[in-house]
Amino acid sequence: MPKIDKAVITATAIELFKKHGYNNVTINDICQSCHITKPTFYNYVNSKEDLILDIYDHTINNILHDTCLFIQAESHIEQLYVVFSSLIADTLAMGWDLFSQLLISNLNQNRHSFDMRESLTALCIIIIKKAQEKGEIHNMNSPELIYQMIAYSFMGFETNWCIQNGSLNFAEPFFRGMNAILLPDSQYDDCFLKYLSP
Repeated sequence: MPKIDKAVITATAIELFKKHGYNNVTINDICQSCHITKPTFYNYVNSKEDLILDIYDHTINNILHDTCLFIQAESHIEQLYVVFSSLIADTLAMGWDLFSQLLISNLNQNRHSFDMRESLTALCIIIIKKAQEKGEIHNMNSPELIYQMIAYSFMGFETNWCIQNGSLNFAEPFFRGMNAILLPDSQYDDCFLKYLSP
């Protein structure tokens, strides 16, 4: 049995949420799966809701630390597709139910789950600048503004996916929208297609 800490409790809870649905999992269920008592649970976590608030941080850390993702990309614009295809893959893996709960939590009170993460923002701004310099994209507006528009577009598609109970395949429409923002050189128009799941 692993040493109990917040990370173990969170990982266990996330698996339970994915398997049974967020609203069908109780704190007692989480405690039983972790082999801990409720007081132990509350030593590490304030509420069930707190377990889902930093889902994006895990995904972003994986993106930032997996240099192979970027080395394999043949262009800077492709590096952007890599970033967002990773976000899409993790979003789909977590499921619409979990992300719906994340949205609800932040609509009730801004818990900052959807704030721009400084490290990912900085990375994407650098990539956009390089893509502009190399002529890979033709939108010459501020890289900061371009990234913000792409990030908010992603949030919109993700929110609509949750509203549609996960039935919406949003990857291709999102990437096409991303291209409308970036204005890629014609040689990169369909580059995102290799990042779509079959």
